[in-house]
Amino acid sequence: MSSLRRALLVAGKTKINLQNCHFITGINYNGLSVKQLQELRGILRENSNTKLLVAKNTMVFKALEGTKWESLKPCMKGMNAWIFVQTEDVPAALKTFVSFQKEKKLFDNNLGGAVFEEKLFGPKDYKVIETMPFREDVYGVMFGALHWPGLDLVNTLQAPSASENESAAA
Repeated sequence: MSSLRRALLVAGKTKINLQNCHFITGINYNGLSVKQLQELRGILRENSNTKLLVAKNTMVFKALEGTKWESLKPCMKGMNAWIFVQTEDVPAALKTFVSFQKEKKLFDNNLGGAVFEEKLFGPKDYKVIETMPFREDVYGVMFGALHWPGLDLVNTLQAPSASENESAAA
């Protein structure tokens, strides 16, 4: 396969992976065997609807140029595999990778930078993302906070007035 054709294939795969993508990060895959990459790819896809792409940084950046993911450019150093999380459950995808990393003792294969909600996150910021609540939980708390004041107002408006209480007591 020619290099131009391979480049177009990588760009196409990257564009497909960007559809419905919520989070992108790179991992240093230097030293990972093909078997380990295939196993990681399967675990990520199975547990969190996440895609793993091994491609040259320049090819991935060409596909990211002009998109909201372009801020990932400073992280494109070394040998990277790219993780595309295509679900809103980003913490689950990160936990899946971290547990795989611990299980296989792959401590040299750390997560690089990431882009989440159009912001660049460094490797030290992953703990913040890993501990984020699910979006549904946040919505539940917000709706609960909005629900109770309205319910209190309705109860106050529907409560019998003081004059009705006095006439009922007499």
